[in-house]
Amino acid sequence: MLSLLSKCIDRMNLYNSAAHFAEVAGEKAGTAWKDILNLLYELLAALIRGNRNNCTQFSRNLDWLVSKLERLESSSGILEVLHCILVESPEALNIIQRGHIKSIISLLYKNGRNYKILDVLCSLCVCNGVAVRANQNLICDNLLPKRDLLLQTRLVNDVQSMRPNIFLGVAEGSAQYKKWYFELVIDQVDHFVTGEPTHLRVGWANTKGYAPYPGGGEGWGGNGAGDDLYSYSFDGLHLWSGRIPRAVASINQHLLNSDDVVSCCLDLGAPSMSFRINGQPVQGMFEDFNTDGFFFPVVSFSAGVK
Repeated sequence: MLSLLSKCIDRMNLYNSAAHFAEVAGEKAGTAWKDILNLLYELLAALIRGNRNNCTQFSRNLDWLVSKLERLESSSGILEVLHCILVESPEALNIIQRGHIKSIISLLYKNGRNYKILDVLCSLCVCNGVAVRANQNLICDNLLPKRDLLLQTRLVNDVQSMRPNIFLGVAEGSAQYKKWYFELVIDQVDHFVTGEPTHLRVGWANTKGYAPYPGGGEGWGGNGAGDDLYSYSFDGLHLWSGRIPRAVASINQHLLNSDDVVSCCLDLGAPSMSFRINGQPVQGMFEDFNTDGFFFPVVSFSAGVK
């Protein structure tokens, strides 16, 4: 039966397209040419699945089977047969050659991440619960370098915010002070703990809208102080608000670093915000911002900051 099916498949493969097959078998049969091919392979897989003798017998035809992978119209059925052979007959792994594996990998470029291709590659990697290192290394060497076929991850430097439990605001008839000041002492900054630059900003934020959360950023909402319209911050070189940096000048200008002392001034009467770094004034400030809501001191930072 296996031999008869193989001959039928060979006969069907004499035709290059549905139109070619339709010239011989008629237009109706021509439209079903691709389905007929895949059904023949699925019948072959059914004869092999669960039958060790058939599987061992047909595993000698691996060269013949892999050579058919070039025919994209029947690749789905061929992969079904190949998966059955590799699962039912572990001895087939001894017959599989480098060229066979490369032919299977090449289907990823033609068909994309088809689950049947990935199932076959998976069955090539493990035999009876034991890793087949040679096949694993070959697949990795052909797939991973400079490729985007598999999911690749990267270390993300999440930004978090911290604030004291104090809220400042203005209201008609209020006797609360309108001028406020705080200092931040930076113990340590390790730049580039990950592939991304270390984040450190200090300033003021407003309860009307500042709601940072880890994993924020471009397209995902506020990530740190100065990334929205409800926070105003300073990083040593820039004033930040609405995710827009504005360069400022100061003596011995540099990004905030270890042992720096940052002074943050808030005048709700003007209104204005100004900054000092190590006692030296920064040439630039925030002015004429909305004073609705309550303001509070805030610092946002990523890994590597203490």
